[in-house]
Amino acid sequence: MIHSLEVHDVRKSYGDFQAVKGMSFKVRQGSCFGILGPNGAGKTTLLGMIEGIVPISSGSINLLGMDVATQIRKIQPRIGVQLQQNNYFQFLSVAQLLKFYQQLRRAGGPPRKGQSIEWLLQRLGLSDKLKFKVDELSGGQKQRLSIAIALLEDPDVIFLDEPTSALDPHSRHLTWEFIEQLKQDPNKTVILTTHYMEEAERLCDEIMIMNDGRVIAQGNPAELVSGMQARQAIQFQFAKGQFKLEYVQDLADATDLHWDDQTDRLRVTTREVAQTMRSILERSQSQRIDVINFDIDRPSLEDVFLSHTAKDPRE
Repeated sequence: MIHSLEVHDVRKSYGDFQAVKGMSFKVRQGSCFGILGPNGAGKTTLLGMIEGIVPISSGSINLLGMDVATQIRKIQPRIGVQLQQNNYFQFLSVAQLLKFYQQLRRAGGPPRKGQSIEWLLQRLGLSDKLKFKVDELSGGQKQRLSIAIALLEDPDVIFLDEPTSALDPHSRHLTWEFIEQLKQDPNKTVILTTHYMEEAERLCDEIMIMNDGRVIAQGNPAELVSGMQARQAIQFQFAKGQFKLEYVQDLADATDLHWDDQTDRLRVTTREVAQTMRSILERSQSQRIDVINFDIDRPSLEDVFLSHTAKDPRE
């Protein structure tokens, strides 16, 4: 297996403050790797070190087979970076800005064969904005323009920092489809930070959750969710006036029971979903109670994220 990125025991200190505390992980070539974490977790500092912007206090980072600390000039022409905050030359047109960044990228190495500017803009819904000044674009259009700039000159590793944070739902889905198309190239690696759990679940082959400068969980979305062994909630709807809470009060596998007299709904929290459902359905049948329907609230990636990062609000 080829890894585009290898991070080994990386640390970053600012005086007495440790922003990153000995992180180690690998990113497989051709994958989309998601980095999740609350504000202040150290994500920005970590990405700055990987991209060669922030000096490493200790440890090592190997990107595209090269050491970031000593070979960053060779690495930079092969990576593309999209930033959440962009301060572009507002007086330039979109066409002029793209040409400027293309020439800037080419100054770091020979031209690389990739998708044309026209193709990038068409896929990102900006093909009609070439003659517009940058300051005439909406916030969402500027965000998509920053993705196009990151992809100029066909980079091998693309860093996307909250790429859909300023987008409306339609533009967000358009951008997701575009990133999914990028993932079809086995030689390209996408490293993505996001606060949208739906985005991470849809796009990322592997996710790393960090908090307080450390890796606290890593795996593909399905593994992270199944690894929670979390309590799940089952909600039953019974026929009007037939059910009584006393029928299930002694369930050993239920950790919480809530009965609503107004709606004839029972909500059960349990770690043993199949056993709890079987017990309640058997007891309903023995009491000749009609079960109208039931729903299971399964844990999500958001539940995983909150379980690893939530703090006591009083702190």
